[in-house]
Amino acid sequence: MNITVYGPSGCSNCTELKETTQAVVDRNGIDANVTKETDMTELAAKGVMSTPGFEIDDEMVFSGTTPSETELEEIITERL
Repeated sequence: MNITVYGPSGCSNCTELKETTQAVVDRNGIDANVTKETDMTELAAKGVMSTPGFEIDDEMVFSGTTPSETELEEIITERL
């Protein structure tokens, strides 16, 4: 599984989402690569108009919101 968080480098919500995502992945023993994309050209190409953007395996799952850790865990585990 590949998970990408989209947001500019100065976006604290984006950084927090990446860290929370990594914690959920680690805690559940999920085989996933969690990365953060900060290139604004890539954000535009993916159609991310409000950050953070959240993608699992090339599918944009949400953008412009930061779900709770419990919600995030549900989002990730239902795509296993």
